[in-house]
Amino acid sequence: MNWEVIVVYVILVTAVVLFITDRVRTDIVGMLIISVLGLLGILEPKELLQGFSNQALVTIAAMFVLSAALMRSGLVAALSGKLTELSKGSPVRFLALSLCAVCFMSAFINNTPVVVVFIPAVLTVCSRLGQSPSKFLMPISFASMLGGSATLIGTSSNILVSSLSAEAGYGEIGMFEFTVLGGVIVVVGMIYLILFSHRLLPARTTIASTLSAEDVKEYITQVKIGAESHLVGKSLAETPLANAGVRVAELIRGERIQRLEKDNALEEGDILLIRGDLNKILELEREHDIMISTDADARDAEVKRVEMTVFELMVAPDSPLIGRTAQDIRFREDYGVSVFALQRRGRHHQRDITDLELRMGDILLVRGTMEALAKLRGYREFILLEGVHDQVIERHKAPLALGTILAIVGLAAFGVFPISVLALTGAALLVMMKVLTPRDAYRSIDWPVLILIAGMIALGNAMGKTGALDIAAEGLVGTVGQLGPNVTLWIFYFITAALSLLILNKPAAVLCTPLGILLATQLGVDGKPFIMAVAFAASTAMATPMGYQTNLLVYGPGGYNYKDFVYFGLPLNFIIGVIACWLIPIIWPF
Repeated sequence: MNWEVIVVYVILVTAVVLFITDRVRTDIVGMLIISVLGLLGILEPKELLQGFSNQALVTIAAMFVLSAALMRSGLVAALSGKLTELSKGSPVRFLALSLCAVCFMSAFINNTPVVVVFIPAVLTVCSRLGQSPSKFLMPISFASMLGGSATLIGTSSNILVSSLSAEAGYGEIGMFEFTVLGGVIVVVGMIYLILFSHRLLPARTTIASTLSAEDVKEYITQVKIGAESHLVGKSLAETPLANAGVRVAELIRGERIQRLEKDNALEEGDILLIRGDLNKILELEREHDIMISTDADARDAEVKRVEMTVFELMVAPDSPLIGRTAQDIRFREDYGVSVFALQRRGRHHQRDITDLELRMGDILLVRGTMEALAKLRGYREFILLEGVHDQVIERHKAPLALGTILAIVGLAAFGVFPISVLALTGAALLVMMKVLTPRDAYRSIDWPVLILIAGMIALGNAMGKTGALDIAAEGLVGTVGQLGPNVTLWIFYFITAALSLLILNKPAAVLCTPLGILLATQLGVDGKPFIMAVAFAASTAMATPMGYQTNLLVYGPGGYNYKDFVYFGLPLNFIIGVIACWLIPIIWPF
């Protein structure tokens, strides 16, 4: 084993650790992989940047544009808005209708925008029906994966696997080649979701629900002592804070944290970290001239005595605010709101939230006027987790968007043109027909996803060039190869599924597809079953939040924790795996 193989394995392990710990953005990980491989001379510049010219990358970028055009037409939003009426007050009927709608749409357009539109719709309907959103949002995410697994364009991991299959000489995968097995998985998965969602998923509340829910949760935030507050000069023991049902956890004065003692006299500008019911904290603000102040812009702002409301904003997948800190964003000036707290993947961040870089799916608890609330509905930076986005943009262009997507699906199904050419042509036509402006088209593309894919393609090329992939394949064949191709397929499928759950489905697809082809070659069988195993294992990564982007989107609004995904998603992952491993050799024989 030479030094290049060792370096490649070190890079792979480091990337896996970074994905699991989530300490570095995934697109940054992709860029670091490219940089290290280039600086060490393991890949030549042409090999290094090959991922950016990969037809799968171009196809995925074009599909983002096509999905954005369909969302712009208002068809998806209109459909989600009708679910309340069709459900007729029945939570089970609403769940079944939502799952069917999401599953069908996700088979033909990108999963993420579908789930984005359904999140506020589900929250609104749950509020009307008196149901917990946590019973519905995770099934919505899972349904989008089930639908996406049934067609070539349903999920970007299928497009990646198809491209890698073509490069290996097995040809591209057809538009509906996934559909036979995908249809079986959809039916079984939908039955599981409908039968067990209300039984296995917990009833959770989101941040904003603490404002009016009977089941009140403790909340932590910072308050600042104002100049006119009659609390100035009084010790903590003399203040009404304890009697008000809140507890002081910390006293910050200037740049220092003071020791909490009963005889500590409060001063103007002191910041208290307090715990308690948020309603009671708001009452303290009104009665004692203290200012809730976790927002850097709000600390020196004049307190206006106007009617305010508290609501949640989720950072949208394509938000330009991703990567910026709350301190850098002028929330009060640009959006008319101040930030209370931030929730990320089920955890509340109360201190120093202004220094945290925003990520997709972060939920901000903010306060502002009703006018500010109305304006926020029109911003693409956030998803307002209150009410349905019923503002339909350019509905008259819906036939153009829908017709273009149907034409692409039809032509791709008959193999008239490659899917990459069709998708790119469709995106260009939609811009020419002014369904989208050029700027909107470019903004709809999830560039971090593309950079991540390009980085993983570079790592895959490095593993192939250095022989690291051959070593992994030989080790796997030497361990389980004597058990035969069927058993090897089962083991390989679940290895791919586990990797998808840990490091995202797209990197897993890029790494495991060439590994599966090498396994088939060393076993002396056709590689198509192993290729399809990668496709289905990667497109149904349900049992962890980071396995699939839509899981991260529903994490915060559903109030979930990591265990919820494992508890509810792992049985479904196992069931799908058993079905896939049983049917793949029948549909695509060795």
